Amino acid sequence: MKRLLPFALTLSLSLLLMVTAAGSGQRTPVTVVLNGEALPLDSAYIENGRTMASLRSIAEALGLTVTWNQASQTAYLSDGSWQPTFQDVTVALDPGHGGSSTGAQYNGIRESDLNLAIAREAADALRAHGIHVVLTRDSDAGISLYRRTALAAEAGADLFISIHCNASDTDPEATGIYTAYHPDVRGSRSLAATLQGALVAATGAADTGSWSRPNLAVLRTAKMPAALVECGYMSTPEELERLLQPDYQEQLAQGIALGVLTYLGG
Repeated sequence: MKRLLPFALTLSLSLLLMVTAAGSGQRTPVTVVLNGEALPLDSAYIENGRTMASLRSIAEALGLTVTWNQASQTAYLSDGSWQPTFQDVTVALDPGHGGSSTGAQYNGIRESDLNLAIAREAADALRAHGIHVVLTRDSDAGISLYRRTALAAEAGADLFISIHCNASDTDPEATGIYTAYHPDVRGSRSLAATLQGALVAATGAADTGSWSRPNLAVLRTAKMPAALVECGYMSTPEELERLLQPDYQEQLAQGIALGVLTYLGG
């Protein structure tokens, strides 16, 4: 997601210290002067010998808009002649399991099939917003855990979302959605929390939170913000029935899409 600004800015900036340099740990306010005119900033200062100023406040003082893309950690400046679009974004969707790895099985229903159906719906929902989507599998094919994140990296994906359905051996009435993340992969905790909120809002399912799961290979090996969504409990008959319904699968897909758009700042 690299893009040059569509316009050129030629500025003559100078910094005029309002107070002499302060001691370590203190902030010394500064004035930013553009072509002889002081900009109306209240967030420029010197701290520990470094001059700091808010990009947004400077841009707005110059009549520019700032758009922040959380996934790529990119700030876009625009004079109104151009705005970033989601066509710059690539999302890798990973339907869990596949092939001989069926995942959970209840009443003849395989988790791998449900995961793929939901992922396809989510891909359509994201593409409707101009987002480029890569599926780690689009058939009942087996694929290793490490290959899944490798495919995402090869595609230049900005986000990685693994889609699963849950099961419980101890609670026959377990219900709800939860989302997992790796605590050390930048942006993943925020992505998981955003997806979790969007999925619960879209489906009305029970909210069982977002959890740190550093042991999961697809989260541990991701090179981009990553989350694993558990869409519901196949082990609970009523929830399995919902997961089988095309309308509910579409709600899950729309929740995933909403979560992605919200995370991206859209």
